[in-house]
Amino acid sequence: MPDDNSPATKHDVHLLKQDLLALEERLTDRLTETMRDMQSELLRGFAAFSEAQTIRLRKVEADQSNLDTALSGRVAVLEKRLLEIELRLGRA
Repeated sequence: MPDDNSPATKHDVHLLKQDLLALEERLTDRLTETMRDMQSELLRGFAAFSEAQTIRLRKVEADQSNLDTALSGRVAVLEKRLLEIELRLGRA
């Protein structure tokens, strides 16, 4: 394209269009790469968060299991005591 103020030719416009299309393609590629990088970072972050939550969930499940076992044991003791009382009273 001429450096002076002369009118642009069709060839000049065509060259400019080609330059703009090439620029658009490069920018699109860079944007796509940046978006993929962001996606990867998000996935890594969610994976780390998920690991921590899984550990917490396992602890809660273990605590719940221990509580269930303890309660079952206590109920068994109470049932045994009740049976002993009923046997003493002759109700069994």
